[in-house]
Amino acid sequence: MIANGDITDSATARTALAQSGADGVMVGRGAQGRPWALAQIAHDLTGTPAPVVPEGAALADLVIGHYEALLSFYGTELGLKIARKHLGWYLEAAGAETLRHAIQTGDDPAQVIRLLQEAFLEPAEAAA
Repeated sequence: MIANGDITDSATARTALAQSGADGVMVGRGAQGRPWALAQIAHDLTGTPAPVVPEGAALADLVIGHYEALLSFYGTELGLKIARKHLGWYLEAAGAETLRHAIQTGDDPAQVIRLLQEAFLEPAEAAA
């Protein structure tokens, strides 16, 4: 049996397992914008290797890579629309929401990438 529902981290996974007696948990929305959360929960519960949680330039590279992959796969017009929800999740999870509106409504991929770099990089990193 698998438990699910509002599992966002190791603590909520432990609680769900304890309350349900399930064999495992399923994480849905709790991983939106934080795809490494699954590996972190597995690490905390079972001792698997800890994930490397991207920050700064590494996080910017991950988000921009995902954005570019969406545009490549779906084409620019549809990719821009599909990317909006994913970019919103990354921005929210990272606490980088100041540029959210401009990023999610941007229709020039190069400008969106510049805004993503600004959103995820520290000022010193962005200037380098």
